[in-house]
Parts: sequence; structure tokens; C-alpha cells
Amino acid sequence: MKKTLLTLVVLMLACQLTAQQNKDKKSGEAIAIGIRAGGNLASYHYTGNADLNALGFDEFMNRVKPVFGLEVEIPLFNGFVYVAPQASFTVRGDSRLFESTTLNTQVNYRANVNYVEARLPISIAIPVTKWLKPYVFAAPIFGLALPTVGPFASEFTQTSLDNSFPAQTVAVDSSNMAPYDYGVTAGAGLRFTLNLQAFKMVVKLEGGYHLGLRDTWSAQEHNDMAQAVNVNAYNIKGERLNRGIEAALTIAIPLDFHSSDDCFYWSEVEKRKNKNRGLFGF
Repeated sequence: MKKTLLTLVVLMLACQLTAQQNKDKKSGEAIAIGIRAGGNLASYHYTGNADLNALGFDEFMNRVKPVFGLEVEIPLFNGFVYVAPQASFTVRGDSRLFESTTLNTQVNYRANVNYVEARLPISIAIPVTKWLKPYVFAAPIFGLALPTVGPFASEFTQTSLDNSFPAQTVAVDSSNMAPYDYGVTAGAGLRFTLNLQAFKMVVKLEGGYHLGLRDTWSAQEHNDMAQAVNVNAYNIKGERLNRGIEAALTIAIPLDFHSSDDCFYWSEVEKRKNKNRGLFGF
């Protein structure tokens, strides 16, 4: 009996917490949980080394990296401001062309480095209609490098354009990549609220620019304890910083319970049943 009563109380509290706290009564906005996926046009920026920044980029598609993850969107101030914590998987890196004097050929150098990132975007929305809100956002980002995890292996690859030597691939590890990265991102997007027959759906289309703030060269490379993998192209001078232009699509479902929902109805019935009981239901 006590276990049954405890279960009922927990369910009632869960329903009421979701219905009353997650919903903004004035705007109809509610906390939403969704998935996010898109692409990242990645590159490196080199401080104190104009020669490296002057290297030409390789084919466009070799610079396009995936980005996807989970998002929880929290409305504030009647839906004019949103806070949306995110957990993302992103591939960063670069794809450059250089003339190798030692190999006497033009070489393509690619870096693909996996990151698991935590982001905290804050958005300011401009309501145009009930279902459309353009917005601007900014977010701090903290990422952990995953040298050997995931379908997109973290690696450095060198290939000659004239096939004069086979592709040379080296797995990324702590000797040639800093273990973590941090930076900021900012951009703009469009937020759509779709009232479907059975439920609501939030769809967001956004684009932004990623500005890495931490040097991605490893400490071992800076201290000459490990030779740079890309020694034929790059020398260790200044800092190597992540950059990227991202575009993403987010689809989220609001946790929005109305008075007509079964959960709300059930909780009201249970409250009436138990209103004459004592503090602990006896």
C-alpha cells in the first residue's frame, strides 16, 4: 500500500512539475528537447605565421565536417530569450595545399580532429508571427579532443596531387594536438513553431561563426619534445586556432502539457480522491 501511494505521489509531482513549471503561461512556450545536425566549414588560423595563413585551401568538400548533438531549449521572458544547453559531436581541422621542396611536388594536408563539445547558446528572438521568430545568438564552447573515437577518425593525412607517393596518415594523439579547446560562436537563425495534429514541433535553422581561442598545437610540439606531423608544410610558430562556419537544423518537441492532457486529468482526479486524507495519505 505504501509503495503504491508513493508511486502515485511521484507521478502526480512529475505531471504537475512539467505542466506548471515548464510552460510559460503568457506565451505558450515550454522547455523543448531536440536533436541538432549540420555541417561545419572548418579551417585553422595561424597567429604570427603569415606563410601558413597564405597557403591555399584544398577542395571545398574536404573542409566540410559534420556536427550533430542534443539540445534542451529553455524559454525566458515570455519567449523573447532562450537558453539552449547543447552537447555536440564536431569534427574540426583544415585542408591545405602546399609545395613540398623535399618531395618536389604539391601536397594536400588534411586534419580531421573529433571533439565532444558543451555549448550554452543564449538567443534573443524577434516575434514576427505566432509561428515564426528570427533570432540572434551567442555561446561559449568547451570541447574535448577525441583522438581515436568515432566514424570520422582523428588523423592527419598527406597526399601528393600527382600520386608520386602514397597517402601518409598519422593518428592524432596528445603529442600533436592539445587535449581540449574553447572558444565562442555567434550567429542568427529562424525559429518555426509547427502545430501538428497530435503535438507541437519546434524547427530551427541557423548559421554561425566559430572562433577558437585556445592554441591547438600540443605542448610537446612547442617544447620540441615531439616532431610536428606536418613538418613538411608547417613550422611551430605562434598559435594554431580553430575556426569554422556552421549551419545546422534543430528539431525539438516542447514538453507542453495542457489541461486537456491525460496526465493533467489524472492528477486532478487523484487530488480529489486524496483531499480528505491526512498529510501522508492516511
